[in-house]
Amino acid sequence: MIQFENVSVTFKDGKKPVQAVKNVSFTIEDGDIFCIVGGSGAGKSTLLRTINQLQKISNGNVLVNGKLVRDLKHRDLHDLRKNVGMIFQHFNLAESKTVFQNIAFSLEDAGWNKADIEKRVTELLDFVHIADKRDVYPAQLSGGQKQRVAIARALANNTSILLCDEPTSALDAETTTSVLKLLKEVNEKLGVTIVIITHELDVVKTICNKVVVMKDGSVVERGDVYSVFTDPQHPFTQELLAHEQNFKLPNEIWNTATGGIYRLVYKGDAATDSVLSEVTVENHVKFSILHGKIEYIAAKPLGILYVTLQGEKANVAAVVEKLKQRIFRVEKQERDEN
Repeated sequence: MIQFENVSVTFKDGKKPVQAVKNVSFTIEDGDIFCIVGGSGAGKSTLLRTINQLQKISNGNVLVNGKLVRDLKHRDLHDLRKNVGMIFQHFNLAESKTVFQNIAFSLEDAGWNKADIEKRVTELLDFVHIADKRDVYPAQLSGGQKQRVAIARALANNTSILLCDEPTSALDAETTTSVLKLLKEVNEKLGVTIVIITHELDVVKTICNKVVVMKDGSVVERGDVYSVFTDPQHPFTQELLAHEQNFKLPNEIWNTATGGIYRLVYKGDAATDSVLSEVTVENHVKFSILHGKIEYIAAKPLGILYVTLQGEKANVAAVVEKLKQRIFRVEKQERDEN
């Protein structure tokens, strides 16, 4: 378990203090895949680095498995850092060492004997699916393969916590998918708690079960991923998600549409039910789908449809009321003249 209790981090910019993290409190449970999301300069990476004391806090407490991180010195701090692996956006591999040597390095530093190192590195190479790259150098690897080496290296000392700072930002979409799948396996098969810093919302939706949203050093929203993404409460989170979930209808649609235009949001099982067809037939209203999609957030469906409803005013009103009772949200759309 990782606990942040009123954590603040202040830097000095010349003589002026700058608060990078402001009075942050939340808990990461064992077994979570936990995302910290926000824009550039939100304080995400600074907060992440307080977990293994790569960044000292100014106020408050960080606890890992009940131990105050700020109190750890020498051997105790070394043991914490062995237990907390870390991977980065740009991999941080030693270019002069082979894949095997990059992974073995932390084990040598921890005093493992040669036979145990050979066995452990071989296990890890198999687990991250790059056993055939054992003796090559990082320059000969793709970005995805480099990140697999970095993950293996971070897990080498039987890590129980894995910190990931923008782990997919340097990767293309296909490689990102494969690396996220691997991180999911690390969590499920090895029981490793994973904390991910990212600005990529697709990463959060694909792999995480819990999320906090940061802005200007503060946590503005927290909760399970599905709840936060389907019903954001803070204006910043709403704005962050609006780019993905809202669709600006072109002028051609507005010029030719017959009837009112509505945005329908479906959560859970309703996202795959034929609710719209049922209620429109019952009330003698015609509908046309202008735009729509179903996406899966933390393995749960969220459906968004833009439709026109055509019929008698009272019948359309009845349809809208019945939809409000059966789906998550119904919003009448107004034309944006900008």
